[in-house]
Amino acid sequence: MRYSLLDNGVDSLKATYISIEKMHALHDGTGMEHCLKDAVLSLNHGIEILFKLLLRQRNEYLVFSDLDKYMVAKKKMIEQGKTNIFEVAPNLRTVTLNEAMDRAEFLCEYEVDSTYKKVITFINKIRNQLTHYEINMKSPEMLELSVKIQTCYELTIHFFAPHIEGLEEKVEAARFEYTVDDYATDMGEWYAEVEMEERMLERMLERYDT
Repeated sequence: MRYSLLDNGVDSLKATYISIEKMHALHDGTGMEHCLKDAVLSLNHGIEILFKLLLRQRNEYLVFSDLDKYMVAKKKMIEQGKTNIFEVAPNLRTVTLNEAMDRAEFLCEYEVDSTYKKVITFINKIRNQLTHYEINMKSPEMLELSVKIQTCYELTIHFFAPHIEGLEEKVEAARFEYTVDDYATDMGEWYAEVEMEERMLERMLERYDT
């Protein structure tokens, strides 16, 4: 079995696509919550893996958090005739998503758009809450999250495709073509919905007070 960084990243993006498609058929309830969770986890993973692929295309050591430990492991790997550094150093730690993004931008000079960075940071924050503790979201917040997931998904493909050969072909069947303009439109609709719910709540409170 060979599962490259590209295969790994694309697989997670496709899993995100499937979760988004399921969300489109749902409106609320535990099914929606499950799809949101799966989409967040798979999307965060896919982005992290693809950033690591960018780093490795420059030099493999950029993928690892501790250069000294990497060098020791690389020496052992060569001496033992291994092809995978984790065969000799299974506890070697790679960089986090944020570290990988920073290294890609500031060490490898990839231009990461500020809108894309903000939505990645948001998705990563939700992922950390889901992975390490718990999360409590109301319907408007769930709607906002679903919009940002789809935005982040398409921005991910637009960002990585010029730098990773074969990426677009591998995800071609799983595309929404969700643009920044679409995102702005959906967020405008989301804010309008939140405002409407707030007005309804105010009216109910006014009736209660009288």
